[in-house]
Amino acid sequence: MTHVVHISSVHYPFDPRIFHKQLQALSDAGYRTTLLVHHEDSTERDGVTVRSVGDVESRLERWRNLPTLFREARAEDADVYHVHDPELLPIGVLLSLTTDASVVYDVHEDYADAIRVREWIPEPVKPVLQRVFPTVQAALTRPLELVVTADDSTRAQLEGHTSTPVETVRNLPTVAGIETDRVDVERSHEHVLAYVGGLDRERGLLTMLQVTARLRERGLDVGLWLLGPFQDGAIERTAREFMDREGIAEHVRLFGYVDYDEIFSYLSAADVGLLLVDEERFARNVPTKFFEYLYCELPVVMTEVPSLEPYADDDYCVAVPEDDLDRTVEELAGLLEAPETRVRMGEAGREAVASEYSWEIERDRLLAAYAQLTDRR
Repeated sequence: MTHVVHISSVHYPFDPRIFHKQLQALSDAGYRTTLLVHHEDSTERDGVTVRSVGDVESRLERWRNLPTLFREARAEDADVYHVHDPELLPIGVLLSLTTDASVVYDVHEDYADAIRVREWIPEPVKPVLQRVFPTVQAALTRPLELVVTADDSTRAQLEGHTSTPVETVRNLPTVAGIETDRVDVERSHEHVLAYVGGLDRERGLLTMLQVTARLRERGLDVGLWLLGPFQDGAIERTAREFMDREGIAEHVRLFGYVDYDEIFSYLSAADVGLLLVDEERFARNVPTKFFEYLYCELPVVMTEVPSLEPYADDDYCVAVPEDDLDRTVEELAGLLEAPETRVRMGEAGREAVASEYSWEIERDRLLAAYAQLTDRR
């Protein structure tokens, strides 16, 4: 049986893309699957072996643990190694040079663009890193057997700089087996806006809070559900101070991390999905939550971001300029006061996902790429 080992030093063990989609697809296809990751304990789940390489509490600890991660990966004696973070590229190269395994590098987003919003990187250094990173990343992929990207724009950028084959496997929602009644969800507001994902400025946290405050000022009984963790302590303090100052703390539910299997229950109980992200930050990175909202029959109010232009349709979403808060509030108020419109848009969005934008389509691409790797071996 072909042994596949996925490695991540950054992501949570049960990350939707890594665990619930890729590893589950490979396990179901008959591969022996292992995930090496920072976690409290090792475990077995849904046919996947999750092996902890120790828990870490800081970025510095994570980096210091990279040699251990490499040794543990080699000890697995895998047929295919699949690394998921740019800091793991040197490990990928070493595995390629010191084993006879095939090595895959998974590019989850445009990391050069992400550097711009990483608060831990000193501002004077960011422009240099943004210029240098694409060249370094491409050079480190050349000894590898395959690069996987989550969008075609990133794929096009990499293909111009590396001789390694590049395949796009979009991070779309799994349609088969989704349960929207997995957990009981109670509403305490007439209208509910929902957001899934990390909470920070670039993903629209402060804008969502402002919108909620403005809608309540208009007399609408609106609650905001935020399903995801704060990305750092500074943004959490800023958000909580804003909620207290505007008197909306009791109208914002902070769920923290929600297991992927349960997300759809919460979304299905809401009225509108929010995607009020930074336009520049998401110029090329396609937010997966867009498709998750659609599958749960939520009309989407979104920033006009280039990455979503191929998918956006006014049958199921409303696009607004990033800096036009008044327009955003007006569009949301109109949707909340028109339940028939929301139902019509929700049905159109779900149909679009079921027919065109599901993980099942992307899964076949992943399995085909793996089949080629194992055939070459």
